[in-house]
Parts: sequence; structure tokens; C-alpha cells
Amino acid sequence: MRRILVVTAAVIVSLLVPGVAGAGPAAEYAAKAVAATNVAREANDRKAFKVDECLRGFAVRQARKMAAAGEIFHQDLGPIMAECGLVTTGENVAYGYPTGRKVVNQGWMRSDGHRANILDPDFKLVAVAARRDESGTWYAAQVFGRR
Repeated sequence: MRRILVVTAAVIVSLLVPGVAGAGPAAEYAAKAVAATNVAREANDRKAFKVDECLRGFAVRQARKMAAAGEIFHQDLGPIMAECGLVTTGENVAYGYPTGRKVVNQGWMRSDGHRANILDPDFKLVAVAARRDESGTWYAAQVFGRR
């Protein structure tokens, strides 16, 4: 019975909350960024990330804040570690890339620091979120962690 309630609640949330899987362009952008990230990891002999819902909440909030401000910036990682029960965490942010694949392949993987986060073997979990500003520019946040 509990499993049915959890699944039902997840379906209801996915229908009502913007950016949840299956809920439009932001979810598609994020899903493609996660897929491209895992392709990059596997091509570099790393295990694929598991998507984490706690990290996802922080990624969504960060993408929204950046799009609202019209600039990219990092969030304080301490609350992520505490709330998600992590021993390590990291973050990549970007703007201006029109797809989730491009933000990974043309952005983060071509930057030494961002690439290092994606390929870091200590990170096991990931979440990506993206939001557009009023002009249609995408802002993306990728959050990593390990419990």
C-alpha cells in the first residue's frame, strides 16, 4: 500500500510542478544533460551517476535563481551537504547553451574545472536543472554528491 501511495504522489507532483520529469522543456534539457554527463563518464572509465532527488531540489532552486537574476553564480554547498546527508559535493553552472547535451559537451567538458567535477570518481550522485530567463536564455545548474 505504501509503495502505491508513493508512486501516486510522484505522479501527481510530476503533473503539477514545473521542471519535474516529463513536464516540458526544462525537464528535457535536464534529462539530456544527465545522459550526456553519463556518456562522458563512461567514455572516461567512470561509473554512471545516479540521479538524486535531494540534489535535484537544490539544482532547481539554483537554476531558477540564476535565470531570475540574469547571471550565473554558485550556491553555498554547506546546506546541500547537510540536507542531503553528503560527505562531499560540487556544482557546475552555465548559461547560454540551447540544449542539455550542448551544455555538457560544448561547455562543461571543455572547461578543466567543470570537466574535473563531471569525471571526479568520488562523486556518485548528480542532478541537473535548467530554467530560461525572460529573453529565453537557458541557465543550468549541475549538482554532485556522495553519501
